[in-house]
Amino acid sequence: MLLVSVITSANTVFQVDDDLSEAFTLSRQVDFLFDESLNLSFDSALASKDWQPIERDIVNFGFNPAALWLRFELQVNHTNDYILHIPYPILDYLDHYAFIDGKLLKPVHTGDARVFDSRAVDHINFVFPYSLQSGQTLKVYLRVDSQGTLDVPLRFSNKDNFLAENESEIYFRGFVMGILWLMLFYNLFIFLSIKDHVYGFYVLNIFAYLVSSNAYDGGAFQLLWPSTPSFNDYVFPIFNGLSQLTSLVFMMALLQVMDSQRWYKYYFLVLISIVSTFPILGAVLPYSTIVPLQVMFSLLVYSSSLCLGLHLTVKGNRTALYFTVAMALFLVGIVSSNLKGLGLLPTNFFTQHAYQLGFFIDMVVLSLALAQKIENARKERSWAQRENIKNLKRYEDLYSESLSGHFKVSLNGDLISINDAVLNIMGYETQQALLMDGDSHSVNRFSVDDKTTVKLLSALKQIGHVVDFEQVARRKDGKLIWVSISIRSIKNSEGKTEYYEGSMLDINERKENESLREQAMKERMATLEQLVIGISHEINTPLGISITGISHLKQLVSEMRQSKKEAVLDESLIETIIGHELEAIDLTSDSLARVTELIKQFKHLSVNQLGYIVEEVNLLAVISSGLAKYNRVLEENSIDVQVHCDDINLFTYGEAISEIIEQLVSNSLDHAFQGRDNKRIDITAILKGEKVELIYTDNGSGLTEKGQVEVFNPFYTTMRGYKGKIGLGMYLTFNLLTQLLAGRVEVENPNTGVSMILTFPRKLLIG
Repeated sequence: MLLVSVITSANTVFQVDDDLSEAFTLSRQVDFLFDESLNLSFDSALASKDWQPIERDIVNFGFNPAALWLRFELQVNHTNDYILHIPYPILDYLDHYAFIDGKLLKPVHTGDARVFDSRAVDHINFVFPYSLQSGQTLKVYLRVDSQGTLDVPLRFSNKDNFLAENESEIYFRGFVMGILWLMLFYNLFIFLSIKDHVYGFYVLNIFAYLVSSNAYDGGAFQLLWPSTPSFNDYVFPIFNGLSQLTSLVFMMALLQVMDSQRWYKYYFLVLISIVSTFPILGAVLPYSTIVPLQVMFSLLVYSSSLCLGLHLTVKGNRTALYFTVAMALFLVGIVSSNLKGLGLLPTNFFTQHAYQLGFFIDMVVLSLALAQKIENARKERSWAQRENIKNLKRYEDLYSESLSGHFKVSLNGDLISINDAVLNIMGYETQQALLMDGDSHSVNRFSVDDKTTVKLLSALKQIGHVVDFEQVARRKDGKLIWVSISIRSIKNSEGKTEYYEGSMLDINERKENESLREQAMKERMATLEQLVIGISHEINTPLGISITGISHLKQLVSEMRQSKKEAVLDESLIETIIGHELEAIDLTSDSLARVTELIKQFKHLSVNQLGYIVEEVNLLAVISSGLAKYNRVLEENSIDVQVHCDDINLFTYGEAISEIIEQLVSNSLDHAFQGRDNKRIDITAILKGEKVELIYTDNGSGLTEKGQVEVFNPFYTTMRGYKGKIGLGMYLTFNLLTQLLAGRVEVENPNTGVSMILTFPRKLLIG
């Protein structure tokens, strides 16, 4: 060793022999002095009588808010360049005062709270060089003030030994950091390739450690922020907290703790909630407060992880076995490093690098665990591939034999495959026949719109799927049909769209029904509108006359009262006024009677108000009953009525059929035969299965084009006002036939006259 004479008090000069092969660690040769006030000057420290010798083999006073003064004195036996090396780079303030044979050298004020250029030598640790002649005495005073531990390892050696040891240190540090950076990028590549969140947490854990480790050993300060020493107070506590947090998260992901419902799941969730505050606290709390808290809590975090790993290893979890080994070795490094920081272990190569060594071995073993995970995933993927092949075969069978149309489309819209159901819908026998029939091989083959492909691809790129896209398609035979197309994106394991898969349904019948319903609704609304307008018009006139009559009557009464007041009311005037009043009363009475009659007719518009009953009837009998009301009129007008009806018995509303015949005959009498000879009405009834077909024709003037469309609309008539006609007869006929008799009517337009075909069931189902 460098020491030739070990003296218990540093006040005695000890001899240093240059012929030693390694650095000498100073400890018991050193005196110390605490400055509680932090204001003790160098001259006051020199004169102080409170110096005490260090009686341990380490110079470490743990976390202490006081400033620490150290001194030692030595004499060299050989001329050489010597180095004082303090391999603990996170001391905030380090002031160096040295005397050679009583001559004061230039003081050095450095530390990681000062800019990096303040150091005597460009080195991550604190290095102080001396050029000493044989027999010269070196006396050194050091003042240390730090929020961290007052750990001041003092290593004295000649320059050659220092350079040799420093080279080995650089190689060791470069090897560890190089392997860790390599592992980081390797596992980052795996994470980006397979998107497994376990690798993501593993990469974050390595990154957090690399930052905190480089901040701890001074490398980051030297290279990244040499002019901003304030970063040193924040970077290490922040990333040390992140290192603990990512370690916990990685452990829970690797051991699948979140998939378990055991009590330890919630225990580790509580730990994570606490540790997640450390990076934030590292930015706001003093270094001397947050770092000891992190140091103590790290023992709880990693020992808890080790216990869980042991528990799962006993349960037969092979991944947990790797994790347990890694965590045990890492915990050895953590404990050794923390005990060294607390002053309970000496500063040597192992304790100085225990944390790095533990983490390095931890990461290597965990890489084996992840490799095991990859192997398990490979086996699972192989099994899944075999299952996928089976499922693919089943899918292909379902695809080709499905009753609904299915097809595949490339990213540019070209058809890849089509199943038989699509061919049936489009009227083709083979896929080649469909694709060869025309210039386009895209989904435009399913539409008469040339822009279908553009529309579908645009929608697919925006939202990833299209549902119930209705369009008109042209079959092979030229017939246009409605189809519904739904398409969705099919993505690979990387989330990239490979092709589109779609289905097709023939909705032609549905669209026709929708069209019929829309048309029926429009007609119903138009009929309702016409009905309301007609009722308002028909009632408005007699009501207006009634109001006018009452107003006139009121005026006459007022005139009679005024004449009485003026004493000019004589018998002649009374008779005149009463005569006018009676006329007004008659006019009003007739108008109100007209309103009553109209309302009675309006009530007949509702077939439910007519009181018809279902019964067994003979069709010829009910037709004859309907003709009976007009027998005399028909005879007077020389109208020949011919009835052709078999013996047909019905179970229906017989009176409704009679009412229909009355309305048809009345319509012919009013509109068909003016100025015509050889007038004739034919009524023919035949039974077709369970349906009765009743054909009513006359040889009159027939219907106009407008009449053919509006004959059954309410208030449609060409003789409004004639004999009280308001145009509700045929509307009532239509309602009776379609609502009560559950039938339908068709109007034909023969060369002469009119022809109506009424169809209704022979037996009406009730209830």
